[in-house]
Amino acid sequence: NNNNNNNKDDDNESNIALQLLSFLHSTVVGGNGVVVPPVNTMWTNSTTTACDDHQDDDQSPYYVPPGYSEPEAFQQCLEFHRSQLDDYRHRWDYQNTKIPTSTAWPQHLPSEQQVPTLETDFYYCTRSPNYRRDETYCDNLQFRIATYYIQHSNEVALQQKGFKSIKDLAERGHANGMCYYGIVLNECRVPGVDANPAMAVFWWRRCVELYKHVPSMYELAVALYTGEGVAEDETKAVHYFRQAANTGHAPAAYMLGDCLLDGVGCVRDRAEALDWLVTAAELGHRGARSRVMAVLERQEDTDYGAFTDASRQTFLQDVATKEEEDGEQDIHKWAGDDDEPTDGSPKRPVSIERRFTIGGGSGNPVVLARRKTLVDESRNL
Repeated sequence: NNNNNNNKDDDNESNIALQLLSFLHSTVVGGNGVVVPPVNTMWTNSTTTACDDHQDDDQSPYYVPPGYSEPEAFQQCLEFHRSQLDDYRHRWDYQNTKIPTSTAWPQHLPSEQQVPTLETDFYYCTRSPNYRRDETYCDNLQFRIATYYIQHSNEVALQQKGFKSIKDLAERGHANGMCYYGIVLNECRVPGVDANPAMAVFWWRRCVELYKHVPSMYELAVALYTGEGVAEDETKAVHYFRQAANTGHAPAAYMLGDCLLDGVGCVRDRAEALDWLVTAAELGHRGARSRVMAVLERQEDTDYGAFTDASRQTFLQDVATKEEEDGEQDIHKWAGDDDEPTDGSPKRPVSIERRFTIGGGSGNPVVLARRKTLVDESRNL
């Protein structure tokens, strides 16, 4: 019964997250009293298309007239979200670091006190004459017990026991088991188990192909983004971040927003970047909340949270030199300096990320370190 209640809690949280996602993309009244068109109002007639797989039915809570340039679309976006600032400030309470979030996976790990009961339940479940009919229930019990052993047990024997259980689930096609098995292989979480990022990618890719498993989409996107266990492919990384974000996955929405801001794997689009950061914030991501608030309200000597550096608090400042510290890079990204060529030539898509490094994608140690930091932020560690 406890397990059933936990499953119901998982379903309820998923429904709430999707409702929040729908809330952001719904008809609202802007701060100037103008009714924003419904979500099916198209705004992709802007001169900038965000990504190659940007869907025709992408939705925005505000309207950008056809022909608007990227800077103009961003200003429209900024004005809309600033009109919602009081609401965000009230609902998010973004400086309260004790806000519960749903970004960690797997969720609802059992407590030490619950594990003996779950083990007893699992013992009788697998020996029941109705086991084949209840196989999903039994596998979910096995998954919860195994993840507890791996993540919270200090005994090597129990960690290895949990690893064997996860491997068994993965090889039998249990979606969560496949994803978590890949995570363990990638991060070398269990003593005596060698890291194998390439095999981790195999399991995530297989899980996505078979089940459209959202956490696996996110992990696969991270691997493609960092080039860990697979050849770097920024475009595919953004594709999977977008697929996961569209289901209400907060870390993926956070990563998609940053890719759009940097122009990594897609054409730079600050308006959509801010929209996705707001979406991640609506889904409970504390880092996204502090980052969005830093974008929308700049105040000196204000703490915007552990995820937000000084650059995000001062993003509307004018041009800063390239010799400034890494913490000042977002000034350029958000302020949009050098948006338009001065010689009248057509504007070319540019990876903002590489304007502040020596290039080379994740092969550049500076870029790779930054990307891994962003991934850690997205996981809300």
